Amino acid sequence: MSDMPIFLQIRDDLAEKIRRQHFKGGSRLPAERVLAEQYKVSRMTLRQAIALLVNQGKLIRKPGSGTYVSDQEKEVSENLKGITSFTQIMQSQGKKAQSKFIVFKRHLPSAIEASNLEIDRNEEVITIERVRYGDEEPIAFEITTIPVSLVGNINRSQMAHGLYEYLEDRGFHFGKAVQEISAVVPNEIVCKRLNLTLGQAALFLRQTSYLTDDKPFEFVKTYYAGDRYRFYLEKH
Repeated sequence: MSDMPIFLQIRDDLAEKIRRQHFKGGSRLPAERVLAEQYKVSRMTLRQAIALLVNQGKLIRKPGSGTYVSDQEKEVSENLKGITSFTQIMQSQGKKAQSKFIVFKRHLPSAIEASNLEIDRNEEVITIERVRYGDEEPIAFEITTIPVSLVGNINRSQMAHGLYEYLEDRGFHFGKAVQEISAVVPNEIVCKRLNLTLGQAALFLRQTSYLTDDKPFEFVKTYYAGDRYRFYLEKH
């Protein structure tokens, strides 16, 4: 008999079954009661094993629905190094990128928007709220604010073709991006946009992007469906 704690043995056994596709990506695990009976352990011990697999990204908990196997083939990955558009990320992974505009408005910035864009409160900005799709599945709900002084009279059609492409065509060059990532429980509106169950966790990215002269050109707040998107960072 192995000296390894029983919950670690269960974790490894479940991980192996996932690897061999006994439990296929996107499928729901049997109920905790059923698994606990199969492994002849308490539900508390079983939950320890499941929690480890959730932390490893192999399983996903959906409140009120159950525990599901992460579908790695449908998951989108983004390298945090550099500035890359959503469309470029989708194309690099063989997915079709689409956007649905919810809001496109010109207004005076909030204190937070003005601070991140390093502009005065009396300088106009454009805010765009949109749902971003990969292969027609909602991936992200994005709120982007950009200074009018930089983009001029950009319209919805031009924005639909890509802000980065619009700026590049006008001779701007991108520098760094300052990003903060956290896990959040989004409100009902965000859940509806991303087809999430109320109470289901999401990834939240707050980003200020800069041109090569260190001038901010966008302030972005994005909610990502946690079961469809992941970030990674290469270190050298």
